Amino acid sequence: MRNSDKYLLFYKYFEEHGVLETQIESFNYFADVEMTEIVKEVGEVEPKILPPGIKDLKIRFEKAWLSKADYIEKEGIPRIIYPNEARIRNITYSGSVYVEFSAWEDGTLKTKYVVNIGRLPIMVKSKYCNLYGLSEEELIKLGEDPYDPGSYFIINGTERVLVMSEELATNKFYVEEGQGPVKYRGFIFSEAKAVSIPHRMELLNDGIVYLTFGKFKRIPVIPIVKALGLTIDADIAKLINEGDNFEETYINLYEFIGIQDQEQAMLWLANKLKFTGGEDIKKEKVRIVLDNYLLPHIGTSPKDRAMKAYNLLKMVKKLLLLTHGKIEEDIKDHFMNKVVRLPGELLRDLFRVVFRTVVNDAMHQYHRLARRGKVPSLTSIFRSKLFTERFGSAMGTGQWTRNRTGVSQLLDRTNKLAVLSHLTRVWSSIPGEAELLEARMVHGTHWGRLDLIETPEGKNTGLRKNLTLLAKITFQEAKMGEIVEKLKEFGLKPIKTEK
Repeated sequence: MRNSDKYLLFYKYFEEHGVLETQIESFNYFADVEMTEIVKEVGEVEPKILPPGIKDLKIRFEKAWLSKADYIEKEGIPRIIYPNEARIRNITYSGSVYVEFSAWEDGTLKTKYVVNIGRLPIMVKSKYCNLYGLSEEELIKLGEDPYDPGSYFIINGTERVLVMSEELATNKFYVEEGQGPVKYRGFIFSEAKAVSIPHRMELLNDGIVYLTFGKFKRIPVIPIVKALGLTIDADIAKLINEGDNFEETYINLYEFIGIQDQEQAMLWLANKLKFTGGEDIKKEKVRIVLDNYLLPHIGTSPKDRAMKAYNLLKMVKKLLLLTHGKIEEDIKDHFMNKVVRLPGELLRDLFRVVFRTVVNDAMHQYHRLARRGKVPSLTSIFRSKLFTERFGSAMGTGQWTRNRTGVSQLLDRTNKLAVLSHLTRVWSSIPGEAELLEARMVHGTHWGRLDLIETPEGKNTGLRKNLTLLAKITFQEAKMGEIVEKLKEFGLKPIKTEK
């Protein structure tokens, strides 16, 4: 292929796919799909204080959607607004968020409501932007640069970009050598929707494998597995030793040979965790811990306990494989172990927190009016100002969920290349002060995905990077059922978890 043909192919690609297509699609997916998913996560809320005449009330959230960008003047009538006007008048380029919910009184559907819960900043050039689909001539008439890539926001007249972040992939078990009394260790960040709980597995010098998750420190793995319902020592040994024969397996089983059934294991854990109360209360507390805090990405219901036990034993096996030199340490800088958070995902995290805050505030308003003997209007208890201010503050200051800072930044308009560089920037979650040489170096898997040259000097060297022009990031979660069916096609058989 001649060089001229290569250039033609390159330009043809960008005629169909914008440089920032992935970022814009992530915002569209957030508004189209994920807002409704988050609203459904909240599900039902039930006021604890009811006005006279109502015995039972449940509010069930069903869906949410975003309107196109508009602006409400003092007269209260919304009208179409374009980005250039937002810049000139120092206003936020945003649209209204609507939520549909149903009210159930005494078990019967009373009515459905649609309420405006606030305003959400809209990404320029997304499908919710009024510039979407316009020709070059139409953009010029509106005072816009036809070659402007979009994918940024306008907050109080200021252009701001949500900087993508590079993080270690969640729900994946990594193993490495330990230090001091810890011979080898593994870790996993178990993430399920709004919950992210770090888990650490350690093989100490005594040969026992311990698990730390959340606030629960160094609990032996075998009692946890037995409390989850997998109680036969031969089955545990088979799952760990399949294809191998690790002496540590028998050390761990012999150490807890006195625990023969699930009830004994639960009581042992309850005493280890210093739970108080009678035996039934202690066991119930252990069940709550195992269901809600142990590997929540697998599930949080009793039917998921067996699968949690199998996964814990798979982790033990991987740790022992490293111990005996049959596998190598996981390379955290390998890009298959990384995930890049797009603007849509960052907004999803913020929306989940802010929406729950709005719902809690609405219940507070309902209780306040019900105490006075009034029958509150279900549409008036949602304060849209709260939602709008929370989003505006986060987008304006860069203070984000999970104590992240600098997520929202002023867009660098020095020149065209500076704009493109800023909009494709990827920040590592590692702080600049950290003395981690390997994390700053280029790994071979970065080729074609990250720019190997564009990185600053100083403390952020290797931590601040940029996507390549042809890099694409997937952001839609695959359906679990589709994955299972595909694995079955490859010949894998599912483990039967029922008793």
